[in-house]
Amino acid sequence: MSLAPEVVAEQVMGYVVWASELIPTLNPSAEKSYSVAILPQGPHFYTGLLQAAGYLLLDSKKKKLLVISQQSDDPKAIFIDSTAYGPMFGKSFKNSVKTNDLVRKLGAKLALSGQKSLTEQIRFQLPFFRVITETNELLHISVGDKISPIQMKNIISWIKTQIQEYNIILLTNIELSKSTASKKSDEQKQIAKIIETWLSTPLLSIFQNICKSQKKKPEIIAYVNPGDFGKTTSLATRYICAVG
Repeated sequence: MSLAPEVVAEQVMGYVVWASELIPTLNPSAEKSYSVAILPQGPHFYTGLLQAAGYLLLDSKKKKLLVISQQSDDPKAIFIDSTAYGPMFGKSFKNSVKTNDLVRKLGAKLALSGQKSLTEQIRFQLPFFRVITETNELLHISVGDKISPIQMKNIISWIKTQIQEYNIILLTNIELSKSTASKKSDEQKQIAKIIETWLSTPLLSIFQNICKSQKKKPEIIAYVNPGDFGKTTSLATRYICAVG
C-alpha cells in the first residue's frame, strides 16, 4: 500500500530536520553549495538522512537536475530516460533536453517508455528533490558497467559543457574491498580513497572527473554500514553521501 503524499512529505521533512542538525558537525563548510553528489540506492530506513543531506548541499540556484544511475539491462549501453515524471505533490517534471539529440551525442539508446528498472530509481528520489530543491527540469541517464571508453569520454565531455546549469546526482553504493570488521576511522579512509582514486565503476569515474573539472576535492558527508542495524555484519556494501 502506497503512502499518502502528505505522509511522504512529512517523512522527507523529518529527514531534512535531522540532516540539518548533523551537517554542520559533519561538514563545517556547510554554507557552500555543490554541483555533484553521490547518493545511495537503498531503503529510506537506511538512506533517508543521506538523501536529504545530499540534496540540501546542492546549489539551490540551479533548476535542472541530472540523475545518473547504473543499469544492468544492457551492461554495454547508456540509456536516456524519456519518461515524464510526476505529478509529485502537484508538480510534474519536464525533460531538460531533446532525448533523441542526446542519444546521438552520447552513442546511447532511448529507454523504453516506463522501463521499470530505470523508472523505479527516479521514483525513489522524487519526494526528496521535490521537497528540498527548486528543480523544474529533470534528466535521467542510466549507464551499464561495461560501457566503452568512447562512451565514457562522450558522457563526461557532455556533462562538463552542462555543469553550470545542472545539479548532478550519482546513484551508487560503495563496495569495500574487505568485509572484515575495521575501525570507523579506517573504514572512512578506505571509502575516501575509493571515491577519490578508484576507477572501479563508470559512476565513480564520472564523479571523479566532475570534481576534477570543478577543482573540488570529494567530501564524505556521512555513510551507513547496514551491519550496524542488525544486518549481516559481513556485508561489504556502504551507503554514502559524498559531494564535490
